[in-house]
Amino acid sequence: MTNIIRPNFGGRDREAEPAIAAEALEAYEPLHVYGTAAGYLVALLEDASGPEGRCLKVVIGAVGGNVFEAVAVMPATDEGRVDADMAAMAVLRALEVVEQGSGPATA
Repeated sequence: MTNIIRPNFGGRDREAEPAIAAEALEAYEPLHVYGTAAGYLVALLEDASGPEGRCLKVVIGAVGGNVFEAVAVMPATDEGRVDADMAAMAVLRALEVVEQGSGPATA
């Protein structure tokens, strides 16, 4: 997933982040697990290890797998949490649509 938008919140640009190992996900203790669909888990982490400081990361990874990747990064503010919740729910809903095999509706 190298085509992810990664805001730097006013900081310098940085290289693409490595995926988060499952053990690291457990170490982070997710703030929220949104659910699973199409064999993937969607969760929210808080991370302060990057140059932008504290931020919220929506992550996705295979259920039972050992790699999770950030698909959205937001500032660790109330507004950022709202945006992260919306992004995570959109990702989860998209996975549900894929899981159901829904195609475009025909009239």
